[in-house]
Amino acid sequence: MPENNTFEDQYDYEFQEGIDKSYFFETRNGYFYQINFKESNYLFSDFEEINTNLFEFVLDLIYPEKNSKIVLDNLIPATIAAIFRDFFSKNGHDSVIYIIDSSDSRQAARKRKFDNWVQLFKGDEFFKLDAEIIDNNKNKIFSSLIIKADNPHFNAIIKYFGSLSSENSK
Repeated sequence: MPENNTFEDQYDYEFQEGIDKSYFFETRNGYFYQINFKESNYLFSDFEEINTNLFEFVLDLIYPEKNSKIVLDNLIPATIAAIFRDFFSKNGHDSVIYIIDSSDSRQAARKRKFDNWVQLFKGDEFFKLDAEIIDNNKNKIFSSLIIKADNPHFNAIIKYFGSLSSENSK
């Protein structure tokens, strides 16, 4: 895999352009991860005033199977932080949304982990806004929006994201 270290201690990763902007890395424990930034402009389809791209962050354990016991690995957070920085260096004024999987009731733990990862790269350059949506079954669905602080449409995007979560929680 190519060398592209942004952080001192992280895994090397590979970027692949395609329908999704995909990143791949393998850990020292033999876990193989794929990170996709899936184009999700449909979420902002009513937001016609601004031409911006929205991508959904998706992290998948490719190997071994998802039911495998995951070994704690302190290089994964730095690797994911480096991948976010790389994504935004290629897609400066785009936004990323993370909709946290709630299918197994472990969404609060996933949110805490994601929040910690974001802290590694956020600094003053990025802004993260969190939202909770209550579905029809009264389940909490957490989501986060990450946007560069210098995005020319920053205020409008933040306002629109906030309105989406309040509308969907009624």
